[in-house]
Amino acid sequence: MSVWRQKAIEVAPELKKVFQDPDLSPYIVFSEFLSLLEQAHIDNDTSKLKSIYDYAEWCSLQKDQKLWNSAGVSFYEHLGDNEPVFSQFTRWIKKSVYFELRDLLYNRFDKERMRQLDKHYGWTKSINPK
Repeated sequence: MSVWRQKAIEVAPELKKVFQDPDLSPYIVFSEFLSLLEQAHIDNDTSKLKSIYDYAEWCSLQKDQKLWNSAGVSFYEHLGDNEPVFSQFTRWIKKSVYFELRDLLYNRFDKERMRQLDKHYGWTKSINPK
């Protein structure tokens, strides 16, 4: 079993059957995690939140493109879709991760959200990185 799949099962053992599907991709894992993440924020389940955010960070640091790309486009890009989740963004996303993903987020988040995040993380370059 792949490491990314085993780690996903550790984060959400209740989804073990889903995550054991041979056709599973990391994109689907993150899709499932977004639902869990929203509920964990509502419940203030810091243990579940930490495990999901740690998994996303781990994937984003891997050399395998399908892992870092899926973390970016199927997870981080969607953290602004839900206000309770976005309101906790700076609590859970490390500065180094934000700087690595900023260009991706810029294309997805509105300018006001980007201003808020840039200010919090100390981004000193132009608002538009392009």
